[in-house]
Amino acid sequence: MSVPAVPTARAAWLHAALAVLAVGLVVTVVPVGPWRPAAEIALFGLGLAAAATALRRHRTPLVVGWWGLTLGLLLFALSCAAEVLELTGIVAGPAGAAETALDIAAYAAVVVGALGVVRTGGGRRNPSSWLDTATLLLAGGLAVLAVGGDRQPTSGDLAELGIGTPVLTAVLLIVCVPLAMSRGGRSVSTMALLAAAALTVVGYGGRILVGTSLRDSPFLDPLPLLAVAALVLAGRHPAVALMGRDPESEQDAATTRVLGLGAALLVSPALLILWTMGHGGVGYVLGAGSLLLTGIALWRLLALNRERERTRAALTASEARLQLLLENAADVIAIVDPSGSIAYMSPAVQSLLGRPPAEYLGRNAIELADPRDQPRLRAAVAAAGSASDIEAGGVDTDIRVQHSSGGTRWVEMRISGRVAAAGIEGWVVNFREVTDRKMFEEELRRQARTDPLTGLMNRTAFSDRLAAATGSIDVTAPPAVLFVDIDDFKAVNDSLGHAAGDDLLVTVAARLTADVRADDVVARLGGDEFAVLLADADAERLRDVADRLLASLRAPMALAGTRVSVTASIGGALGRPGDTAEHLLHAADTAMYSAKRSGKDSRSLLDVAPGRA
Repeated sequence: MSVPAVPTARAAWLHAALAVLAVGLVVTVVPVGPWRPAAEIALFGLGLAAAATALRRHRTPLVVGWWGLTLGLLLFALSCAAEVLELTGIVAGPAGAAETALDIAAYAAVVVGALGVVRTGGGRRNPSSWLDTATLLLAGGLAVLAVGGDRQPTSGDLAELGIGTPVLTAVLLIVCVPLAMSRGGRSVSTMALLAAAALTVVGYGGRILVGTSLRDSPFLDPLPLLAVAALVLAGRHPAVALMGRDPESEQDAATTRVLGLGAALLVSPALLILWTMGHGGVGYVLGAGSLLLTGIALWRLLALNRERERTRAALTASEARLQLLLENAADVIAIVDPSGSIAYMSPAVQSLLGRPPAEYLGRNAIELADPRDQPRLRAAVAAAGSASDIEAGGVDTDIRVQHSSGGTRWVEMRISGRVAAAGIEGWVVNFREVTDRKMFEEELRRQARTDPLTGLMNRTAFSDRLAAATGSIDVTAPPAVLFVDIDDFKAVNDSLGHAAGDDLLVTVAARLTADVRADDVVARLGGDEFAVLLADADAERLRDVADRLLASLRAPMALAGTRVSVTASIGGALGRPGDTAEHLLHAADTAMYSAKRSGKDSRSLLDVAPGRA
C-alpha cells in the first residue's frame, strides 16, 4: 500500500514554478483565439488543485475563504470554456452571455470568501466582526459605483471593468493587506495571496488605463495569470495551515486591527482614482494626493502602534522581572488598604506561613498577628502616620504571626507611612522571618540569667524575682528566703577533685528543686551558695521547708565512685512590708552564718522587721 507524500514547502515552490512556466508558455506560444482560453483552463486547474491541498491536506482554518476562492477559480475556468465556445462560433450569443454571468459569479464567490476571512475568529456576537464585514461590502459597492455607476458597458466589459477591478481592489486592501502585513500572521502563504490580489488589480486597472483588450498588451496580459501561480504557492505551502489563527498575543491582534483600519482608509483614494479612470479630470491628482496623505497617516499610525508595542513589551518585561523577584525573595511584601484589609501578598508568604497568597486577600491584617501581639501591631500601624511621613522611613516592629500549622513564627516587620500612589493606597508592609534569631536571643537571655552548671537561676535572675516578690508584700502570705551553704565543700573538691565537686553541686540543685513547690524559686548564687524564694510563706512553712531541705541534703550520694554524705547550713528570713530584695537576702545570709557558728548542719530563721539585722 502506498503512503501519500506529505506536502512540503519545497514542493509548493516547485508547483508555483511550474505554474509560472505554464504562464510563460501560454503568453508566448499559444496564439490569441479559442486556444488561448482553452490553455488558461489548465492554469485554473492548477489553482483548483492548490486550493484542494490547502483545504484537505493542510486543513487551513480559513475554510470559507478558500472555498470561496475555489469556487471563484472554478467559475473562471467555466467562463474560459464559454469563451472558447463563443470564439469558435459554436454558440456565440448564449456563450458570450454565459461568460459574463460566470465572471460576475466568480467575483461574487471571491467576495463571499473574503467575507469568510473577515468573519473568521470574530464570532457571531463580536460587533467588530460585523463592522469589518459591513466595511468590505460598502467598499465593494462604492467601488462598483465609482467605476461603472453611469457607464454603459459593452460585451464583457461589465465583468472585467465594472465589477472585477473595484471588487478585487477592495478585497486586496481590506483582506489581503492585513493578512500579509500583520506581525503574527505574516507567512509565505499570506504574502503569496497578497501578490495574487495585487497582480490581478494591476492587470485589470492597467487595462482600464490603456483602453485596450487585456490580451493585446504584452505587459498586462501575464499579470492575472501570474496571480494564479501565486495562488498555487499560497495553497500548497504548509504555512497556509497557520492562516487565520488567533493572534498569539494582544499586541499581534492590535497590529492586525490597525492594518485593517489603515487598509480601509486607502479605499477612499483608490475609489477616487477608479472613478477618474472613467471620467477623466483632476481626479488623478486628487486621488494620488489623498492616497499619499492616507499612506502617511497609516505609516504614522503603524509607527505609533509599534511604539506602543515596545512600551507594552518593556512594561511586560518589567512586570515579569518584578514577579520573578517577588517569587524568589525571602521577604514577604504586603499591601494593606485603608480599611485594614490585605490587598496584596507576595508569593513568599506561602513558605513563611504555609498558605498561598490568595487565602490572605481580603483578611484583616491585624488578625494575621498572634493575639498577644495584636495590640503592639495596632500601635505600630498608628505610629506609621500618614503619607506625609513616608520619608521618615516607616515603623519597625517584631511580632509573632500565625502559621497554618497552628503555631507561630516571629517576623521582623517594617510598615511604611500611609501612601496614596497610583494603584497603591494604604500601607506597604515588608516582613521576614526572624524566629531563629528570636530563639537565639531568648537563649542568650536565658543563659545570662541561668547558672550554666546546674541550670538554676543565677544571682541576677534571682534578684529580679526577689525584687518582684518584695515589691508588694502581703502580710498574710509574705515571701521568704532561705540561704543555703554547703558545709565543707572545699574538702570535697580537694579530696575527690573538681569534677566530683561539680557533681555535688548538681545533686544539691536537684534535691533543692525537688523539695519545694513549683512556684517557688531555686537559684545558685555562686560557688556553694544557693537561695530559695518561697512564695506565700509564713513562719511555720519557713521552718518546715528548711528542715526538709536539711534532711534531703544529708542523704548519702555517690561522687567519683565514693559514697559521700554532706550537710548544709541554712539561714532563713520572712519578709515584712517595707522590706527590699537586698534587705531580705542579706537577712537570710546573716541567719545562715549564724547557723554555721552554731555547729553546721543546722538552720537559723529570723523573723525580720524593717530596719532590723
